[in-house]
Amino acid sequence: MGLVRDKRLEAYLLHLLREPRTLAAFPPGKQLKDLHTQLQSLRPGLRKATLFALLVRLRREGKVAFRQGRFVAGKAEDSNV
Repeated sequence: MGLVRDKRLEAYLLHLLREPRTLAAFPPGKQLKDLHTQLQSLRPGLRKATLFALLVRLRREGKVAFRQGRFVAGKAEDSNV
């Protein structure tokens, strides 16, 4: 049951990161707080540290990139990132 919840959280997070407003709307450092607020309805007990760990895992898997101080859906363009 937990695996289904985790996959649903991951899918919703990737959806939020694909939205065009995500890159321009949040200055660096505020994006994590906003994502955490939006995901609270899906998983009320979610901590920011857990969300950050999920973002880091998705980055390692190549599903998320970290550009200009923000997480975005997609692969990193530079292999040194």
